[in-house]
Amino acid sequence: MKRKVWIAAAIIGLFLYNGAKAQDRSIGLRLGYPLGITYKTYIQSNHAVEFLLGTAPSGWNSQYYENSFDKYNDFDNSTYMSHHVKSTVYLQGRYIFQYGIPVDGMEGKLDWYWGGGAMLKFASVQYQYKTNEPPNNPYFETVTDVDFGPEFMAGMEYTFEDVPITLFGEVSILLELANRPLVIRGFTGVGGRLRF
Repeated sequence: MKRKVWIAAAIIGLFLYNGAKAQDRSIGLRLGYPLGITYKTYIQSNHAVEFLLGTAPSGWNSQYYENSFDKYNDFDNSTYMSHHVKSTVYLQGRYIFQYGIPVDGMEGKLDWYWGGGAMLKFASVQYQYKTNEPPNNPYFETVTDVDFGPEFMAGMEYTFEDVPITLFGEVSILLELANRPLVIRGFTGVGGRLRF
């Protein structure tokens, strides 16, 4: 399956390639937290917008979901035992300011960037718990965990001179407004995009 994806990406890349001049749009893969597909388009020479559709492995950020257990009214007078994240979907939108870093003798283009936007996350989480009253049997319940808030980020990006490929690395923080208000969470990622 991975081989078919890479072959399809190569065919699309050859189709979109226009003589090695980088264009104003790019699409690619972000590895990290979250992991997903990223689309970026420039609206001015150094202003861009980016959108991400992503997910995260079930074991990531386990402590966050354990700490969230007590905020659910359904679990009043209950004791946390464990949890399992069934699925996670991240949606991100960002406005980015981008600036060149002059490097003597470097082929290609190196930039740094910063920006802000919003992040929305939906996670289906199954909790195992027991009540504090006899018979104290374990119970299972699935909840939908929704997180939302403003995101602030910074990173670096390298664009190759002769091929329409950009590599990037970035860090960001989320100020959560829902469902755990004013919790600050950090995210990191690296990836690449095909420009067209």
